[in-house]
Amino acid sequence: MSYDVEVATHDRPGAIEAPDGVTIDGPFAVEPDDLAEPLAAAVLAPRWLTTVSAGNADSARKLGRRLAKLNEGTAYDPQEDAVFYPRGKPKRVPAAKPEKTSIVRLEWYLPAERWPAAPAELVATLARRCPETLPTRYGDFEPLRERYDPEQPDAFFDFARADSTFWFSSRPSFGGHAIPPHRLGIDLDWRVLETDARWREAVAGLFAAAAGALGAFYAECWVEPGWNVSRNNRLSIAAGRKTRAAAVGRDGWTGLPAEPAWLAWFGGEYRAPVAAALDGGAPMRKGLRWVTPEITVHDEGLCVRLGKQPRAKLPALPLPPELLTPRD
Repeated sequence: MSYDVEVATHDRPGAIEAPDGVTIDGPFAVEPDDLAEPLAAAVLAPRWLTTVSAGNADSARKLGRRLAKLNEGTAYDPQEDAVFYPRGKPKRVPAAKPEKTSIVRLEWYLPAERWPAAPAELVATLARRCPETLPTRYGDFEPLRERYDPEQPDAFFDFARADSTFWFSSRPSFGGHAIPPHRLGIDLDWRVLETDARWREAVAGLFAAAAGALGAFYAECWVEPGWNVSRNNRLSIAAGRKTRAAAVGRDGWTGLPAEPAWLAWFGGEYRAPVAAALDGGAPMRKGLRWVTPEITVHDEGLCVRLGKQPRAKLPALPLPPELLTPRD
């Protein structure tokens, strides 16, 4: 009986010679949902999986560790259900300095009947796709008094189901919010996504995965300038910040926002008319730049991405006027 270890990487790993008695299977293209949760959570935007097998644990783990080290990957032992390389919590973002910057905000809108399960669904997706976005402290006003316990998350679920809830997270996330009974969101540091393609892919994957899990009828991800970031990863509003119009008013959902977004999700009754309006993703112009929408069809909805990098200025999608939020 062989002893197996798994190595996950973002980039396709290079060839490596296996010693006698050790075999390498792969690499195979994967998505985070194909991996064991400890492995998926430890790798930034995993795309490739390689299995190393040997007659004993030492030989398999030795080559698995070497393969992971050479390819900036992570090695996982299924027999122990644990990551063994790298040791400790991986540092996936560089140190940040306090300055005025932009945030990347993700928001999901879902039917009220989905709300009771929504906090747990979101946390499960965050834990697998981007654990930095999980709550550390939470509450309904600052200072946030409740401490999130990942071993006993029901207290957070109950709190978020009942009241407007805000939370702090670890870099590159600033935190998130849950506004019953329709809206969930998280905020991330634009500086990290601007410079690291792996983080862009991780966030894009998280956006679509959460939209599907939550049963969202609409979701959007956009860049919002005009924020100050402190040394302890806290946000404050900078002078002159322009706010984005809310899609949920006092009377509930008002329609699709007219403002463009880097990522947009259309589920439920919006899926078919939006797909027809986009006509397969014809190029659109914003100033001197042309942007071709990248359209991905999922079982639960349609995901549209405008460009590889998140930008504040993007062309608006040609959505049917009757679906949009009425202008004042």
